[in-house]
Amino acid sequence: MSTIANRRLALGMGLLGLAGLWGCATPAVVFISPDYSAQQIKRVTVLGFSDAPGQQGSGTMIADVFEKYLFNLHYDIIDSNQPHDAEITGSVSELTDTSEQTVLVDVPQEVTEPVYQDVTVQGRRGGLRTVTEQTGNQTVVTDQSVPETETLPARVGLSVRMVSVKTGELLWSGSGSEDGMDISSAAEAAASKVIDALQKAIEKPH
Repeated sequence: MSTIANRRLALGMGLLGLAGLWGCATPAVVFISPDYSAQQIKRVTVLGFSDAPGQQGSGTMIADVFEKYLFNLHYDIIDSNQPHDAEITGSVSELTDTSEQTVLVDVPQEVTEPVYQDVTVQGRRGGLRTVTEQTGNQTVVTDQSVPETETLPARVGLSVRMVSVKTGELLWSGSGSEDGMDISSAAEAAASKVIDALQKAIEKPH
C-alpha cells in the first residue's frame, strides 16, 4: 500500500472516531430522594418546561417529547386538573440546530521531484570536470491544507424535577444533553438518556 493510501486510511479512521464521539457525550446526572416511594407515586402530571434562552416554544416541544418516555417509569400521566401524586417541571438548558463550519484539513499530496548528483566526466580536451546531472526521480509526500465544510450536530439539553403534591418535597431530578442529526432526534436522545438514568437509579436497591 502506498504512503498516500496509508495516510488516507489513517485520516478516514480518525474521522470515523470523531463521528463516534457524537454518541459518547457525558452521562445524565440524576438525584433520587431517600423518601421516594414508587408505590406511592403513580399519578403524575407534566406542568411544562421553560424555554431555552431565545428559543420560544422550545419548552413545550421538549416537554411533549419527555412525556412519552415517562411511561417507561410506569407512571399514569394525567391532566393537571385531575388529582395527582406529583408534578414534573423542567427547563431546556440547551438547544442548537445543525450548523456548518469551514475547517482546514491537511490532505497528503504526491509530488515527483528530480534527483541531481555531481558526477565526474571526461572533458573534451582530456581533463576531468565535475558536472551536475539528473540521476533519477523521487516522490515526495507533502501535506496541503485545503478548506472543507463539516456539519456540527444538533444538540438538546434538558433538566427535569419531580415534586410531591402532598409534601412539596423534591422526589427526583435529572439532567442531560445529547446530539442528533436534527433537533427532534437530539431531543429524543436526551429525553431517553435522562429517563434511562432515572429508571436505573429508582430500581437500584437502597
